[in-house]
Parts: sequence; structure tokens; C-alpha cells
Amino acid sequence: MAQSLLELLQAACPATLPMHMPGHKRNIEMAPYLKTLAAHLDITEIKGFDHLHAAQGVLREAMEQAAAVFGANHSFFLVNGSTVGLLSAIRAVTAPGDSVLMARNCHKSVYNALALNNLRPHFIYPQTNLRYQINASMSLEDIQRAIARHREARVLIITSPTYEGVLSDLGAIIALAHRHGLTVLVDEAHGPHLGLSPHFPRGALSAGADIVIHSLHKTLPSLTQTALAHVRTPALANEMQRQLAIFETTSPSFLLLASIDGCVRLLRDRGEELFAAWAEALEAFHQKALGLRHLRVLGYGKERGLQLDNVYGLEPSKIYISTINTHISGYELAELLRGGHATEPEMITPQGVLAMTGMGDTVDSLGRLGDALLEIDSRLSPASAVKLPLMAPRVQSKVPIATAERAPFISLPLEQSEGYVMAETIVVYPPGIPVVVPGEVMNGQAISYLLAARQARNTILRTRSDVDGQVAVLRDA
Repeated sequence: MAQSLLELLQAACPATLPMHMPGHKRNIEMAPYLKTLAAHLDITEIKGFDHLHAAQGVLREAMEQAAAVFGANHSFFLVNGSTVGLLSAIRAVTAPGDSVLMARNCHKSVYNALALNNLRPHFIYPQTNLRYQINASMSLEDIQRAIARHREARVLIITSPTYEGVLSDLGAIIALAHRHGLTVLVDEAHGPHLGLSPHFPRGALSAGADIVIHSLHKTLPSLTQTALAHVRTPALANEMQRQLAIFETTSPSFLLLASIDGCVRLLRDRGEELFAAWAEALEAFHQKALGLRHLRVLGYGKERGLQLDNVYGLEPSKIYISTINTHISGYELAELLRGGHATEPEMITPQGVLAMTGMGDTVDSLGRLGDALLEIDSRLSPASAVKLPLMAPRVQSKVPIATAERAPFISLPLEQSEGYVMAETIVVYPPGIPVVVPGEVMNGQAISYLLAARQARNTILRTRSDVDGQVAVLRDA
């Protein structure tokens, strides 16, 4: 289509009398917030603007354009984030009671899909890297063993890249899965920029994944809550469309849709230029990071080119700063960045801080981050003792998720819950990966991890217990 969605909105909105939703009626003089939020362009699905779940006009053309830019066969605009893409995709490729193979570090929305569809998960834990105490790549051998043990499984679900930017060997993993008849779904929410420029690694689409989910807003210039789903075959596209009509809103925001369309057009028209500028900004940060003496940055500064155990590859948009070799924790580093440098990080762990970069970053913005780290680093001293690893815990499942989440439960203080079967999901944000889910047995490692997160004032989401410091466990298990 020649005109963008935004241009169409700008032309149509002043010319028509809105005898339809939304209730503000584009009257931006009614309240200041409406003007600030561009309510004068906020419409519903009216004539000339197509229907998201039965697109035949401008939205269909826009989604076809997205598929061309990203190198997909079929693409869908998502206005409920990657979450709606994952929920819909998992239901599209499974039937109730199916077995699925999945990485244990999947987002909580994947676990919600397991419960909603009564699926039987067989978890594959990612490898670990002790130098940074983070989840590393998925092992091809572990996946092969899981496939051999669970030949009834129909689907493989993996996350790549991780929050810290760790990549798995998707080409080999997907080829292996396809040889065994598995459909492969890749949560690439943190990698919508992958495969679009020589400055960044290839992504899941070129590796042959059947479904790929992208959060545009995480690294690309699009509004929060905007995402894309890409599928490989027409049959899968038809089923994906059917599921999206179930899970996604029936009143999509055209401001969000215009943001997706605008982002796709920007990548099409200026992608080469903008990716080069982003890469230049990341290189400027690298030059600053070379001066760090105590802090370590994954893939940057003196760590660039280092061979890391169990790490297949890294994507450079994530800047993960480790405090393991220093006398401070990741929580303390975050406070130093906030208090002395007006810098808000994306994720904080006991052992480090994640700074997310995006296409909107510049040499100046990443230079400021580098200068802040250099100033903090100059005041640090080496760790006085070896810090014990505090990794995301490994827990065992005892009861199916769909059974456990609906069973009678009681609440106990977290500190007293070891050995009990969980009746709820507990998630630490960020990164939004469940620490325990219904049916799993709470252990000491998980308790320590959650206590550390609570002490750091990280957001801890629980799906059942409403008393602070308590957790819901099965009454009879």
C-alpha cells in the first residue's frame, strides 16, 4: 500500500463524524491526557481500515509487507505483545493432552499455554555459564536425548536469544527437530532485529523455524505492546489466524497497528542506515568498556572474543554487566547507576545488571553508559571472597500443571515451603521466567533465589497467594 496506516489515520480522522467507539470521540480538548496520547487518531475497526482478524485490505497489505521485510512466508500484527502470539501459536500446533518439549527458561506465557491446553511438558534445561552465572545455550545433545525419551512429543519450544543475549544453534536444533517430525516454535521476542543486518547474527526465520514470535518494542522503534508472529506454511497461517481471533483483543488499537506498520516501513526504507548507526553506538560502548578493571561486560571490552563455556553465540544488543569479581552485587550496581548517573537498567540480578540497547540508542547514549560504568568501576575493589553461584533453580515436577493449578491449596511462608508441591506460578520480573510452576516441588535452591529477589525488591508475581511472603502449595500432596 502506498500510504502508511498513520497517513490514512491523519487523513480520515478529521473528515468523519465518529458515531462509533471509542467514547472520547477524538475530542482531545476534553482532557489534556487525550491530546498527549494522540486520541485524535484513535479509532476502532471502521470502513476503510480493515479488520485485524479477517484482514482483506490495508492491514493485509501491511502484514504482507512485514513478511517481505522479515523474510517470512506469513506475518501477523500483534497488539497484545508477544504473549498473545505465544498463547495462540502453542494452541495452533497442539491438541489437549499433547506432550511438548520445551526449554525450562521459557517466558511465563508459555507456561500459561500449557495449563490452558492441558499439555504435558518435558523440560530441557539450558546449559549454564559459571563465569557469568547465567543461562547459556541449549545443548543439541540434550535436545536429542529429550526427543529420544519422549517420542510422543509433537512440538519443541525454545527461547533464543535469552535476556542476556545468549544464542543457541538454531540451525542445527531445528534441523534435528524436523527430522523427527517436530514443529518448532521459537520465542525470539528479544531478537526482532536478528537477520535484518550484517551487523547482527542470523535469526530463527532463516534457520527454518515453523513459528517465530518477535517483540518489536523490545529493540526496534515501535510502541510498547507491539509484536509480530511469523509462520512458515499456509495451513499453519490459517490455524494461527483462528487462534489469534480467540486470544487477541477484538478492539485493536490502530495507534499500535500504525506503530507496527511504521516500524516495518522504517526498516524497509532506512534499515541499512539505522542498523549501521546502532552498530557504531555499540562499538563506541565497547571502546569505553576496554577501560574497565573490575566490572566485566559480556561480549564487550576485554571480554570480546573470549570463548565462553556452553555459549554458542551472543547477539550484541544486550549489555550484561557482571559484578562477580567486585565487592558489590548487581543490586548495588543498579543503585549506583540510578543514584549517581540517572540511568535505569532493564534487569537486575544478584550477580549483574542488564542494560538493553535498541535502534534508538546513539553514540552519545551508549557513551554515557560507558562513562557511568567507568566512574563506578574506578571506585570498586576486587571481591574479597569467591561468590557462590546463585543461578535460577532447577526443580522437579510431581503433579501435572493443569491438575495442580486447580487443586485445593493452603498458604505457607516461603521459608517453610521446602518439599511442598506448588499450587501456583511464581515469576520474578524481569526476566519473566517462572521460578516454580504448579505441580513442581519447592526446594531450598528455589527458596534462596526467591528470598534474594525479594531482598532486592524485584517484582515477584504470584498467581494465587495474596499474603506477602507466603506461597500456595497443594493441600493433599
